[in-house]
Amino acid sequence: MAIVQPKSLKYRKAAAHTFILAFLCTIMFPLLMIVAISFRQGNFSVGDIIPSAATSTLDHWRLALGFNVRQLNRVTGATIDYVETDDGKYQILVRSDDDSSFRNYVTEPFSISDVKAKASADVPYVVNCYTQTSDAESAQFADAATAKEHNAVLESVLAMKLGEGSDAVQYFIDKNDKEGTSYGIYKEKIIPPPFPVLLWLWNSIKVAFITAFLIICLSTTSAYAFARMKFKGKTVILNGMLIFQMFPAVLALVAIYALFDKIGEYIPWLGLNTHGGLILSYMGGIALHIWTIKGYFETIDASLEEAAAIDGATPWQAFRLILLPLSVPILAVVFILAFISTITEVPVASVLLLDMNELTLAVGSQQYLYPQNYLWGDFAAAAVLSGLPITIVFLLAQRWLVGGLTAGGVKG
Repeated sequence: MAIVQPKSLKYRKAAAHTFILAFLCTIMFPLLMIVAISFRQGNFSVGDIIPSAATSTLDHWRLALGFNVRQLNRVTGATIDYVETDDGKYQILVRSDDDSSFRNYVTEPFSISDVKAKASADVPYVVNCYTQTSDAESAQFADAATAKEHNAVLESVLAMKLGEGSDAVQYFIDKNDKEGTSYGIYKEKIIPPPFPVLLWLWNSIKVAFITAFLIICLSTTSAYAFARMKFKGKTVILNGMLIFQMFPAVLALVAIYALFDKIGEYIPWLGLNTHGGLILSYMGGIALHIWTIKGYFETIDASLEEAAAIDGATPWQAFRLILLPLSVPILAVVFILAFISTITEVPVASVLLLDMNELTLAVGSQQYLYPQNYLWGDFAAAAVLSGLPITIVFLLAQRWLVGGLTAGGVKG
């Protein structure tokens, strides 16, 4: 018999779909803002939600991934004059009266045809410069049309190097506007990565993975004991662990610091400023995971282990070969929860880790937010990178998160 559906059903479905889409947009908006900030020019927290091609840049991502960033800063009021030598080569005289920090210079003679043949935007043609400009200033300059033609040819491909060694500075000729109506002199500035973001990311992954693995090992064995064994004080211990878990670790930061400072005197690799000490401190938060796994173990029929015992299996074999395979969904959930809580934890890690190269990404990212200078663009790129490990772990473990492997485990 055909089912007659009310006419209002399609409106309810449309309203439900609209609500879900609005909810997803609300959830995704903060992530979209962080991603947008990481692609904006400058280090500002406000701007276009979707940066345009003219205002977007990859500089924040280059710095986060450990690459140097090249910037060209215009020299205010610089003039470019060409002096032709007797052998058909040219010298460039650059002067500026508006920028007090700029030193007037003149290039060594070079052939424009050589620049056109050998140079490119990736590998510029380098000519040395010197600040003795008196001879060039008294020479005959090329006319404006010739100078503009030469500027168009030498744009971004001629590097004028002033100084030697670490004090050397390179200048380039570039357009002052998109149309190229005028040209100016731009000083090259190489910006190195301010912080080792990839090292921090590796530290976070290493600490989170080891911590989650050890928590799985300890919490499963402990949960098995509480779920299957009978011993005196079991209820008191379980309730005590739950009560202690109610107090955040922030309340014990001073005690944690003093404790690991003392431990480091006897076991250096478990003391302050070590990843081993940080992992050990995170192991104290397994009470909630023990309760979670214990509840799941109690849903599995004990007759499976009893049948294995009749067949000659030891308690350890029954636990390893019977119980654990049926508990993969809850183990995956606990692993993800432990991994996320560890990789995003800040208070304890900021107290125990001192050296810059030992920091985790969650702690190190705070270095971008100085009170005098908030580097929002660089911080946003590092924040997006911190979400990649969590996303990968979710994608790898999603097949076990739907759960229900115990269904049908017992007949009848």
